Amino acid sequence: MERLQAAMEKARVQRQKRLASNPASEAFKIESAMTGWAANQRHQSGIDLAWKNLPELRLLADILQYNRLVALEPGPESAPYDMLRTKLMRLVRKNGWKRIAILSAAASAGKSTTVVNLAFSFARQRDTRVMAFDFDMRRPTLSKYLGQSLFGNMAQVINGEIPFDEHVRRYGSNLAFGMNDGPAPNSAELLQSEATEDMLAQMEATYAPDVTLFDMPPMMVADDAHGFLRMVDAALIVMEAEKTPVKQIDVLERQVAELTNVAGIVLNKCRYSDEYYGSYSDYS
Repeated sequence: MERLQAAMEKARVQRQKRLASNPASEAFKIESAMTGWAANQRHQSGIDLAWKNLPELRLLADILQYNRLVALEPGPESAPYDMLRTKLMRLVRKNGWKRIAILSAAASAGKSTTVVNLAFSFARQRDTRVMAFDFDMRRPTLSKYLGQSLFGNMAQVINGEIPFDEHVRRYGSNLAFGMNDGPAPNSAELLQSEATEDMLAQMEATYAPDVTLFDMPPMMVADDAHGFLRMVDAALIVMEAEKTPVKQIDVLERQVAELTNVAGIVLNKCRYSDEYYGSYSDYS
């Protein structure tokens, strides 16, 4: 105990001597720390303002329910997406990922539904900012699923024809969707272009999302995703239970792994008996 007190007293004396010999240096360190804190606060305020200035997205519960978008609020139906969110967030934080593509081998596997539900689930964590973009520009569906009528598409945003902050719509304070009013020409070339990379870089600098989700065209239908995957940190593969052949998934996983990290494979449209979920029905 006496040795500890002696060591503490020695450290105190040394600090006083250091401050006495060079008070300007110590004052500079304190001032620099305060300046850095103030700059960070201004930066965060700018990000908050940028989010606030996005057009507001209004959602109707009956449309969400009809389109199986169940993760806006916590409950038994959102539980699978919440578990997926938690597992994916663990990978995001561990690896420093920001951009996640969500894709499938063929159409109708449920990737778009997965994108929206996963975005809702992420956004329920109030300290997590989420962007979700419909980059399936051949058959865009997010605006339909969310019940939105709009003019313009993400291709026009990428090309600079429509301002980002006029087209992308915000729900709450930490979730935003970039949608399309219809198909866009030359989508494969556009998604591989520097204009797309520039738009994403500017978006991240302005809005600082923690996670950005991309709804991509099916990998085995078009080459749009093949060129774009080099711009993302990882991809999540969605397969349709009882319909997507296992061999097809194996091929798709190898193709994706050559282009980016594989975050996992989601088995969608599974059928379980009521007894399977019975013991969890009281969870919310």
